[in-house]
Amino acid sequence: MNTRPPLLKRLTRRQLIAVDVLICGALMVLGRPTHAQLAQSGLTPLLFTVIMGAMAGSVAVRRIWPLAAVGTSLAAFLGLAAHGFAKFPTMPVALVLYMVAVLRPRGTALAALVGVELGVGFGCAVAGPSPGSHWSPSFGADWRDLWFGQSTALIAFWATGVMLRTQRRYERELQAQAERGAQDRIEEARRTVTRERMRIARELHDVVAHSMSVIAVQAGVGHHVIGVRPDEAGKALAAIETTSRAALREMRGLLSVLREETADDTAEPFLATPGLADLARLAEQTERATGLRVELQIDGAPGELPPARELAGYRIVQEALTNVVKHAGADRVRVRVVRGDADVEIEVTDDGAGPVAGTVPSGHGLVGMRERVALYGGEFTAGPRPHGGFRVWARLPAGSPE
Repeated sequence: MNTRPPLLKRLTRRQLIAVDVLICGALMVLGRPTHAQLAQSGLTPLLFTVIMGAMAGSVAVRRIWPLAAVGTSLAAFLGLAAHGFAKFPTMPVALVLYMVAVLRPRGTALAALVGVELGVGFGCAVAGPSPGSHWSPSFGADWRDLWFGQSTALIAFWATGVMLRTQRRYERELQAQAERGAQDRIEEARRTVTRERMRIARELHDVVAHSMSVIAVQAGVGHHVIGVRPDEAGKALAAIETTSRAALREMRGLLSVLREETADDTAEPFLATPGLADLARLAEQTERATGLRVELQIDGAPGELPPARELAGYRIVQEALTNVVKHAGADRVRVRVVRGDADVEIEVTDDGAGPVAGTVPSGHGLVGMRERVALYGGEFTAGPRPHGGFRVWARLPAGSPE
């Protein structure tokens, strides 16, 4: 944010310093006394030019060395005041003091103001009324009146600089706050994108992995029996066809959701958000496609669950069945769902060989199940059973996690 006046908004720091140099030249021209005034003061032209040049030059360097400039301008003012000049020379001091208030902390600026006020008061007292100088007050004016006028002008310049510094600091804080807010929004958007990518990855894995596992099993069966039992091979091919069509329907439905498209009304219905009520259909499809016997048991009252948790429970069972088909070599799998008021427990056990006791197989399936459960603040365990087989257990809270 730029707090400069409209005329100065487009000026760079170097250009502003150039403007100060021009002001310095104008002060040298305007501060030039007449020969009579110079003779009355007792200063030689060279000495006056040196002192006035130091005072006006402090304005030219006030943006670079503000504290040094205020000291130089005050010293030059005292030099001129000692020879009767005490009115006009306070203008360079005021300009430098203004810049100190703009560029330096409040304490430093206040100390500079006090020092300048005392110095100017002393200079006015030393100069006194000087009728022969056009820089002095009117005839007969007391030095206290002169100091009061100069002091008021200095305070006004200093206060303007302090207000400008305060305004700039406030606007910088607003800008920093806006930048932090924008950065926080960017980070939140990134986290949202990451979570959405992981969710999509889980959905794709769950949709594809189960169907591909069934297809792989049936393809293996068909390959072994095609020469001796064509009927069995035909059943395997029919199962592959049914499973692949179902997978394609789910993939099309998922992609249509990602593209925000409306599904074709002529297409077969797509179960966009399956839930625990659809586990019977999943068990039937698994049995029909793989020959694996699935025992489904659902206990408890079917209370209302958010759709996301219904989908999470369905996907956990689906992935557990997929792992049984791919890895367990089991003949029977038991799925037990206990629905309560506060949570839902899911347990999937099989009678297969399973992995070696004490180990847990790695892969995206278990990782996906664990992530789904953690997303809702639940619990998840998976591992070999003591007497053979494998067990997957999950608890999903019915409400939002704390």
